[in-house]
Amino acid sequence: MAGGIISVILFAGGAGLFGLLIGDTIGLLISALIGLVLGAVYGWAITTAKVYGFGSAGGVIAYVIDHTWSLVNTAIGALYLAGNLLFGNRVDRLFTGRNVVGLRDGVFPGFATTIGTVQAGTGIGIDDHEAVHVMQARIFGPLYIPMVIGNYLLATVLPYWLVYHDRTNRPITGLFTYFKRGVYPHTWNEEWAYKVQGTPPL
Repeated sequence: MAGGIISVILFAGGAGLFGLLIGDTIGLLISALIGLVLGAVYGWAITTAKVYGFGSAGGVIAYVIDHTWSLVNTAIGALYLAGNLLFGNRVDRLFTGRNVVGLRDGVFPGFATTIGTVQAGTGIGIDDHEAVHVMQARIFGPLYIPMVIGNYLLATVLPYWLVYHDRTNRPITGLFTYFKRGVYPHTWNEEWAYKVQGTPPL
């Protein structure tokens, strides 16, 4: 319970500070209110699903990183969580103690998608892969999402991956396969995660 309350306070405070930096008192109040709502959603999820293993050093460290260095990723993940809940997805209560909020259903058929500390789509064959993305966010903090977006843009307009791409098993036959078999699996964050678990899409 204490972890959820602290989340609410830190989300509201962090968002309020951001609002003050880019605006004025009105910006502070609006941002703090948004942070308060997202913090309440995230705090509720981590409390009811017992997401963080507070009885272990790993759980405490993950919580601290997620609410300091990686707070931007956690906040964007909370927004992702709120959107999923709004459209009927549900928190997976069996997905406990992994320092990640697990949602039962994926957003895209056949794929799990992780943003910040929120994983949409859970299962034995994908959880370790998705855990890599959470770790990446914790390592790179506020740089993580810009690094991922930048790499997607680079891989799209300058397909460096064609030099080593497996054209035999994953041929590029059109725009859809260009992204599914080419751009997506060859971004740095996905190549790293696929080395831990799974194989790129066919």
